[in-house]
Amino acid sequence: MAKLPEREKLIRDINGLKESIRLALLNIGSVPMTGPERGELLKSIGSLEKHLYDLRTRLDQLSD
Repeated sequence: MAKLPEREKLIRDINGLKESIRLALLNIGSVPMTGPERGELLKSIGSLEKHLYDLRTRLDQLSD
């Protein structure tokens, strides 16, 4: 398998994170959870969102 350029890797990672966040948000509304479980899931989503922001920032820097 050929090595992906930095930009393509970032785009792939960004798309993967967006999908993970989407699925986590769907779980909040559709899966019965206790308060602490819901809190942990929200904390995880926050972490994913921060990582997504960081990757988008790096992608923007490559485009400059």
